[in-house]
Amino acid sequence: AFADQPTAVAHQAKNGIQIDGSLDEWNLADPIVLDQESQVIRDVQAWQGMEDLSCKVYVMWNAENLYLAADVSEDTPYGAIDMLPVDGEDNFKLYLSTDPTLDPARTEFATNDFLVYFLIDNLYWDTAVDRSMVPKDARKRFVSVGMNGGQNVLEGYQVASTETTTGFLYEAVIPWSCFANEKIPVYIPAIGDTVNFDFAITDISYPCPGTQYIPQMAWTGDVNINENPSLWGRLTFAE
Repeated sequence: AFADQPTAVAHQAKNGIQIDGSLDEWNLADPIVLDQESQVIRDVQAWQGMEDLSCKVYVMWNAENLYLAADVSEDTPYGAIDMLPVDGEDNFKLYLSTDPTLDPARTEFATNDFLVYFLIDNLYWDTAVDRSMVPKDARKRFVSVGMNGGQNVLEGYQVASTETTTGFLYEAVIPWSCFANEKIPVYIPAIGDTVNFDFAITDISYPCPGTQYIPQMAWTGDVNINENPSLWGRLTFAE
């Protein structure tokens, strides 16, 4: 499985990045691209092509923060509402390990494996962390938060978005301390570190309860990425 995992690059942002909905400060050399039917891991029958839902994702970093950006093509942007489950409305899903020593081919979540939801509504930008798939002994070290919606559980999270003719730009900063607590130390990446990583985007075309089909695309893997980190790709922290 390890040999099949694609690798993305996170470029270093030595002086930080201003979160203003523009990607002018970003290194755009190595996009993570989601635009193929083979990347639709849920309700593929409702995906109508690249203009319906696709994106280029960028990752940058420094010792304090993880930076995340996306250039999204979508015909119905900002479709997150409180009445729906967190994974049943417009969102980004970040799959991230904060321990480069873990076995890349592990098939079970470890203590330092995280699934983070970023809801896309251009207003509240709620966040959540799902730890339901982590073994119970490890889960106690960091529990699920925000899964009922209506919260931002990431302290220091900042986000900005700008509409475009094809969808929207998204730009955010997430402090590394959001993946730590009194039992899990803060991860400070070093140049050359490589961790398991994946990214998914969910699109609800008609944001209302009872919506039958909600396409979801992932950079790599299949619907089982929620439980199996060996299906994720890899992320290398570069200079």
